[in-house]
Amino acid sequence: MVNIPGRPRIIPIASGKGGVGKSIFAASLAINLARRGESTVAVDLDLGGSNLHTYLGMPNTNPGVGDFLKQRLTDLPSLVVPTPVDNLGFLPGDGKTPFMANISTRQRLHLLDELLRLKARYIIVDLGAGSAINTMNLFGLALDGIVITTLDTPALMNALVFLRNFTFANILSLASERAPTRKMLLNAYRRSADGANLTAEEIYDLLAAHDPLLARQIRQRLERFTPRFVYNMADQPEDLRVAGRIQDTLKKNLSMNSSPLGLLFYDSAVRKSVRQNKVFLREQPDTPYARGLRAITDRLLKSAAQSPSLETLISEARRHA
Repeated sequence: MVNIPGRPRIIPIASGKGGVGKSIFAASLAINLARRGESTVAVDLDLGGSNLHTYLGMPNTNPGVGDFLKQRLTDLPSLVVPTPVDNLGFLPGDGKTPFMANISTRQRLHLLDELLRLKARYIIVDLGAGSAINTMNLFGLALDGIVITTLDTPALMNALVFLRNFTFANILSLASERAPTRKMLLNAYRRSADGANLTAEEIYDLLAAHDPLLARQIRQRLERFTPRFVYNMADQPEDLRVAGRIQDTLKKNLSMNSSPLGLLFYDSAVRKSVRQNKVFLREQPDTPYARGLRAITDRLLKSAAQSPSLETLISEARRHA
């Protein structure tokens, strides 16, 4: 969706797999934005595995999104609860209403309408890990959502798989009203599963042979998505050079532009806070992770500015180490 003046800015945060620090990053980012004086709501949309409350120091006792959807409530903003941080509200997930991992298209669209009614400048959305249909659909709430990954090969590969699935699922959805085209796409996807990876360009060529106008419309729509990467648990600033390879791979295979948003160093203070169920940023620590997080927050607050070069980000990371 396009950011419209007067509406809250939605920032969905996804990951290709669990264990990469997604939820604590989402919570810490929300806290940082609130401390900058920005009205912020942290939303737990990891339906089926909600735990964002843990990283915000909140009890799991409040009704949330699951209750809103299952009980067909009509006022999502009324479920936002205050947090110990000024300017920061919290919208719980499905803690009191389990089994909400799969929601219908109608529910998702209703949820989006209600999210846009939240009284906040920023809405930080913690999504589920992996490539579940709900997660991919909700990642599309913004054109420039955040993908967080560690620098381990499995995590990087899963991040790429997530965006590949996101792209292919969107193509299929946009062609859903044309039964022959949908069948052709499904056959192509099945062949890809048994052989060489199918690229977005190959899909667009297949579409163009059947319906040139539809192919052009789908390409134009999907090329608007420009995900941003946060690389977590880094050991050294030069780890960020992997971002160049990620960008090249996404451009080549998915015709998708992307950019690195920042680097977060491995920080024992973060792990300690997670294990002790404490809020990492409660006392505004000056650690490598916290410094990297502040730089990412600065970048988000200057969203209209051009993305910094990779060398600029590496130099910045050296100062934070």
